[in-house]
Amino acid sequence: MKNALHPGGNGIAVRGAFLLLSLLMTACPAIAQTDSVAEEKPARFQLQGYLKDLQTVAFGPEKGSLFTHNFLHNRLNFKYQVSTALSARLELRTRLFWGEQVRLTPGFARLADYESGIVDLSWIAIETPALVCHTIADRLSLDWQSGAWEITLGRQRINWGITTAWNPNDLFNAFNFFDFDYEERPGSDALRVRYSSDGMSGFDVAVSKGKAAETTTAAFLYRFNSKGYDIQVLGAWYQSDLALGCGWAGNIGDAGFKGEATWFQPRSNFWDTTGTLSMTLEGNYTFESGWYLSGAYLYTGSGYSNPNALNLLDNQQLSPKKLMPFKHSVLAQSAKQITPIFMANLSVIYCPGPDALIIFPVLTYSLNDNWDLNLVAQSFFIPENKRFKNEGNSLILRLKWGF
Repeated sequence: MKNALHPGGNGIAVRGAFLLLSLLMTACPAIAQTDSVAEEKPARFQLQGYLKDLQTVAFGPEKGSLFTHNFLHNRLNFKYQVSTALSARLELRTRLFWGEQVRLTPGFARLADYESGIVDLSWIAIETPALVCHTIADRLSLDWQSGAWEITLGRQRINWGITTAWNPNDLFNAFNFFDFDYEERPGSDALRVRYSSDGMSGFDVAVSKGKAAETTTAAFLYRFNSKGYDIQVLGAWYQSDLALGCGWAGNIGDAGFKGEATWFQPRSNFWDTTGTLSMTLEGNYTFESGWYLSGAYLYTGSGYSNPNALNLLDNQQLSPKKLMPFKHSVLAQSAKQITPIFMANLSVIYCPGPDALIIFPVLTYSLNDNWDLNLVAQSFFIPENKRFKNEGNSLILRLKWGF
């Protein structure tokens, strides 16, 4: 295991790991309070972050299938303004896992240690049969801005997506729709150059490479506005493919209408029909009563028709070519701010063909300005004898403190 520190090994290293974890978990309040003293002008040094506690109960239809999973999730976002034009950023994500899922999952630490960047910025600080601590620097970059130009070098989030649930245009940082606890989403080791003269049009060029072979992505994106629609077109050398894509966002009447599409053609078979399309359409509408409704359709040309492909949703390394394991996915979503401090959200995904069904409700209660409580459920169903059979469920209680 890469950089794993086992009990009984190097005592200094183990104590150092515990010291690092303690600093990450306890240094936040003192620094945050210090930053908040002077509000006359932005401080050169800024710190934001959060600490979350997640308690999970997972169970299936079989007797004795219930098990628990617990983890603390800490994030520290550091920013230093070197000058008016130049800034530096470091963001650390630390997760401390324990419980039955750690004990019952072979190689759990290896699954948590998902580092894929060209520079290894993650490590396992603690690894025991029942306790794992993992830290990763998922942002580490220098940013220079002057007028309409911006250049960023290092590990960063390159967000080219337009739609909410699935983003075929997001070539650098595809994410799992069901990983609700990673709001920031992964980063890429990249060089990025952006130009925008009016905030509505401009271009974006980015080059990224990971550790594995054939992980280079070099892409160009151009944005403009036409007839009330924000439109983007892109072309890319995407790993072993050439990619062409487009996206748009606008309105039809009072309803929002967005979409993205990207075609991936293998460079080794450029003239044949082995290419694949990833495309999504999305609409949304907010009623005067406060209800928000949205719907989305995702086409995955390389998707499967076997309902057992649901198991692939556990894979953290998704790609814009395969944002869902099935060829067709339909999302219906509703949300309502019940009171100023209580919100309810329900997402239902149906995948025709294999007839897979996923139900994903979220309840959010704001305890105060810095504390939130969430109750999240995820239930998965596949067809059996012309009925939906439950394949598994998760119930998560999350308490979050932000600073």
